[in-house]
Amino acid sequence: MHLVITDSGLGGLSVCARLMYLLENHAQSGLSNFPPENIKITYVNSVPSDDRGYNSMSGRTEQIETFDKIIRNTTRLLSPDSIFVACGTLSVLLEHMLLPAEKTVKIEGIVPLGVRMLLGSLKKKPRSTALIFGTPTTISNKTFQQELLRNGIAEKQIIAQSCPDLASEISNDPEGIKVYESIQHWVKKALLQLQQNISDHLIVFLGCTHYSYRENLFHQAFIQEGFSNITMLNPNHAAAEKLQKSIMDAKQSDQSKKNKFTVDFVTPYEIPEQERITLKNLLNPISPQTSNAFQNARLLPDLLDD
Repeated sequence: MHLVITDSGLGGLSVCARLMYLLENHAQSGLSNFPPENIKITYVNSVPSDDRGYNSMSGRTEQIETFDKIIRNTTRLLSPDSIFVACGTLSVLLEHMLLPAEKTVKIEGIVPLGVRMLLGSLKKKPRSTALIFGTPTTISNKTFQQELLRNGIAEKQIIAQSCPDLASEISNDPEGIKVYESIQHWVKKALLQLQQNISDHLIVFLGCTHYSYRENLFHQAFIQEGFSNITMLNPNHAAAEKLQKSIMDAKQSDQSKKNKFTVDFVTPYEIPEQERITLKNLLNPISPQTSNAFQNARLLPDLLDD
């Protein structure tokens, strides 16, 4: 089985690392219900170049054309069985892409999973308010906001906060000092939008995969502002659990067979040194194997072939 996980950058590596962590723990537990075949996980960095991310593109058309090209080349070059888009921005683009009619590769995104998490939490605590943090593209697309409204959530219960440059800061700040200052800034801006009669419970949704790396700093920022009673929703963890379940649900064959699971990192350009240092620090505690794959990246410029 060959699973590709992709993102508009390196945030989705936390999904990959979490998945490897879950698989490794399961294998070490001695449980017999392991997949009947070797599992290969390839992480594909879907950014075309270090200085040309999706948030800096001219608009939706260029974003779709770029991601469509990378998905098609990923399918051609790597022959995956399935592709998971661990990115809010790119997940939304899937709805507008002309994917291959034969559907030989299963492709799904993280956004529907995030919407279900938000709805589930809001229905459990109907008087709470959801604070959605995301990239400028994710917030301006209003995908999460519209889905919540469509499912009966009142507009006053939804706060969407764009966090320009936060993802890049997370990738380039090993100590997290500058990142914490930025998170404090965006948390304060979001809280300024709270209604006067708001309940004391907040649902905080991390709508960019990068933010998962610094979930603890979001917690600290809210506590500092006097909000300790919050529900933190991290779709990266939910995505990893979903992918693990898909793998474990595979039909069993020879359970005495020793199966392997490997991970590779593929990128169309060389990752800058500062990002390599930062991500190594962030990934190692979760999955050394994923961190090692990232440090030994395989350059594949053919991902950008027309």
